[in-house]
Amino acid sequence: MSLPLVVKSKLFWRYQGNLETCWYLGWGDGVTKKMQDAYIDDMDRFGADTITLNLLNEGICSPFSKEFMGPYSQQKVDLMFGFIDRLKARGKLIVIVPFDCPRCDGGKYPFWRFTERLGPFLQLAAQAFSPKVDGFIVGIETDRSPTMTAKRGLSLAELDAAVFILKENAYRMDAAGNKYPIPVGTHEAGFRIAPRADFIGVETPNHPVTQGDGTSVEQMVTWAKKWVVAAAGRPVWVIESNSSEGSIARAQNRAMAEIPGVVGVNMPI
Repeated sequence: MSLPLVVKSKLFWRYQGNLETCWYLGWGDGVTKKMQDAYIDDMDRFGADTITLNLLNEGICSPFSKEFMGPYSQQKVDLMFGFIDRLKARGKLIVIVPFDCPRCDGGKYPFWRFTERLGPFLQLAAQAFSPKVDGFIVGIETDRSPTMTAKRGLSLAELDAAVFILKENAYRMDAAGNKYPIPVGTHEAGFRIAPRADFIGVETPNHPVTQGDGTSVEQMVTWAKKWVVAAAGRPVWVIESNSSEGSIARAQNRAMAEIPGVVGVNMPI
């Protein structure tokens, strides 16, 4: 993936009658190869070319068999990398998203409590995935801050530090021995910009499932333009806006895709 990004992603999809997201399709609990392949088919059906894959969610997603940064589950690792190989064989771009925010009380896979291990994990993730993927996003809604302080997302300083660690380790070497950097961005719910981010992933303020079709095209465009201004020249990718696959979502996405500075939208288009 190079900058500026020009991507068509598909966060929401339907599987066996249920609305799903692609975030956790790498090694999330309950994910199967059959489910992964159904998603690739869904991408093809709508013309999507990019997937976002989360690595850590305290409730449902972790590569570790026990404690965070302990032994790996080889079954999960094989499921993730097999999926990546099949995605690449079908011509898809892959963006890895290490963290999910906010924190989860009593989750199966706690990791936020291990502050000293977060940096080393980012370094490890960047090095492990850089040979195969096309971009990184620090986390899902890293600015989410529910009422309880213990469940906060990342501060702006923490977010920018995470971007720095990823950028230091997210690269490949070309045939001439030169370093090829892989873009690193963020995904925010609000208008917050990490200074070191290469691109800004955003979501519109409406709830994508209950308010997606009820939000006007004009309002979507207004929000997207506000992010473009805030991003100050960096590419803006509207990752999350409407879970619908109908004509309203198409009109919203097409209108946002026409805005100078918007280089990615959520499908359909």
